[in-house]
Amino acid sequence: MTLSTPAPDLGRALNLLLAHREIEQQIYRMGYALERGDFVAVGELLRHATFGADLIGREAFRGADEIRGQYERTNVVYPEGGRRTREIYTNILVDIDLDRGTAVSTTAYTVAQQVPDSDFHLLVAGRYEDQWARSPGPGAGAGSWHWTDRYIVVQFKNSLDRHMHPGSQPYN
Repeated sequence: MTLSTPAPDLGRALNLLLAHREIEQQIYRMGYALERGDFVAVGELLRHATFGADLIGREAFRGADEIRGQYERTNVVYPEGGRRTREIYTNILVDIDLDRGTAVSTTAYTVAQQVPDSDFHLLVAGRYEDQWARSPGPGAGAGSWHWTDRYIVVQFKNSLDRHMHPGSQPYN
């Protein structure tokens, strides 16, 4: 840094870093809730959001109850434990506008599954396109980041017959 270069705003940089980390952690929490088949937790994470997928359209569902219900109607949960899946997230990109209190993120996902009496295999891969907002203050949750929209893009898939109930697969 030279004498003519302004010093970085360390407070702003720290706020960006913290926001990025909080959003990334919520993305991972979503993956673990999906693996467990904990659709109440999924709905709660998306309680302020709209939800859609490439073949059912954007904003097809809104809020915790509708989104939880969609997952319960479509996903198979096994007695041996959750959906018997592994959510693999990579290439998470987060763009944050601190001044507006908004963010967008893209996450590449791959879902693998092994159900009883079956081989381990990859089910589906694509990306999550998410929008975020920071909760206004004061009060509980003030300043925290939450989803405002989640859109699922499916790029590759194998048979989803043991992952989603027949006739309810929004990606077919």
